Amino acid sequence: MCDDICGIDEQYAIHSVELLYTLLGTGCEQVSWIYTPQYDVVVGRWKDGRLGTLRLDRSGWATGAVVFRPKQVVQSDPTMSGGYAPLLRELVNFFRTGRPPVRSDETLEIFAFMDAAQRSKAAGGRPMALR
Repeated sequence: MCDDICGIDEQYAIHSVELLYTLLGTGCEQVSWIYTPQYDVVVGRWKDGRLGTLRLDRSGWATGAVVFRPKQVVQSDPTMSGGYAPLLRELVNFFRTGRPPVRSDETLEIFAFMDAAQRSKAAGGRPMALR
């Protein structure tokens, strides 16, 4: 599984999935994977009807997020980098408090999302339920 969804030309899709979950939260029910020679598109359908879409670029060129809200589109700046300082702050806080920055149910659902995506790809893009 990790050769596909976790690493694409030195890019790690796990980070894209984490970003998707930061924006949408838990509640994904189904995932579909669409393959093209240059891109992969992974679409998750949430229980309330929202769709979360990942576009994975094999060239490794563009990363970021676009969020569509009613009458508003918000796009991240792919050239902006916060470095590792925010991650290190979360790690230090975790070691001090023992409380992880991400809930266990969300972490498990992220792995289930990636598993469903991989199963969808193996099935030619057929939607797969999270398990």
